Amino acid sequence: MLKHTIALVALLVCVACCPPPTVQVVERTVIVVVTATPTYQPPIPPPPPAITPPTPTRTPTPTTSLPFSCVSWQDAGAYLNQGKCVCGAVVRTTYSPGTTGQPTYLDLGRAYPDPSRFSVVIWGNQRGNFPSAPETYYRNKTICVTGTIKDYRGTLEMEVRTPAQIQVR
Repeated sequence: MLKHTIALVALLVCVACCPPPTVQVVERTVIVVVTATPTYQPPIPPPPPAITPPTPTRTPTPTTSLPFSCVSWQDAGAYLNQGKCVCGAVVRTTYSPGTTGQPTYLDLGRAYPDPSRFSVVIWGNQRGNFPSAPETYYRNKTICVTGTIKDYRGTLEMEVRTPAQIQVR
């Protein structure tokens, strides 16, 4: 009788939490067969979408061939008596050894005597700072010069003392 009671309790427990059991009677013995139920597994959520970093918004910069913070020889007048970097094509070079101060002129943009030119002046006592004759080396090149922009008799100019002040582009 005890066996029957245990079997009945087992049956009731299984009915409460398991799928319906299979009951078999073999030679007056009750056999309860309980099939195991798979453990509940919650569905696997799909992976989160890849986070794409926002595309940085950049202000379009005008295409220019000038180095940062340099101005074109045409715009140099806006920086009169200021230190600035000025760029332009060397259209004429002149070395005047017979003139007072023995200047070398590198004219940017326009040639002498055009007053709208920008002149780079290298005085004779500074020529030794240059490895080769400036009037030959810089002829027909585009350069950027750094120094103070001055007005000499209506023409903008910049005095240069060392080759470090001139960058060939």
